[in-house]
Amino acid sequence: MKKTRKAFVCMVALSLACLFGVSAVYADNPEGKTYFTRANIWFENPQKILSTNYHKGAILPVGTKVKIDRYSRNKIKFTVVDKGPTCTFIHVRKHSTIDLQAFFDRYFSQENPMASGGVFHTFTKDEQENIKNGTIAAGMHRDAVLMAYGYPPSHRTPVLSSDFFTYWLDRFRKVMVTFKDDRILNVR
Repeated sequence: MKKTRKAFVCMVALSLACLFGVSAVYADNPEGKTYFTRANIWFENPQKILSTNYHKGAILPVGTKVKIDRYSRNKIKFTVVDKGPTCTFIHVRKHSTIDLQAFFDRYFSQENPMASGGVFHTFTKDEQENIKNGTIAAGMHRDAVLMAYGYPPSHRTPVLSSDFFTYWLDRFRKVMVTFKDDRILNVR
């Protein structure tokens, strides 16, 4: 009888977590913890940063230290440490084929990519400059592009090893990035 009750309690807790938007699948809930951004994040309104990754407005730079305030069904609310704004990343499901946990892991890390010995320092000086400016150029490595430009919406670029990335400047204009041997061949 005790095993049945315990299973029932777990099932109810899981159902309530899903109902109220709490991530029951994220093994190590990130709420209250400090992370660093792994890629540049564009936004016009910090309270409504869409996972679609439109390239307009301000940039929250890679390596920004943030505290995760809330992690729910389709939102990640975080505060920039020591600088202020509270931001909300909205995981737009119709533009994404990945779940919130995979999305979180793309954009947040407990390791600072900009720190000495971090991944940023594996790129060439030109790639580092492009990452800092949020720009991309022919010859850049795929990983530098992801850090500089963020992740393309997965409904248009479902596989990151693809030779083509589709980014959106806004709702109507796109940027197509073509790779050859993991380096940008052209941008149009």
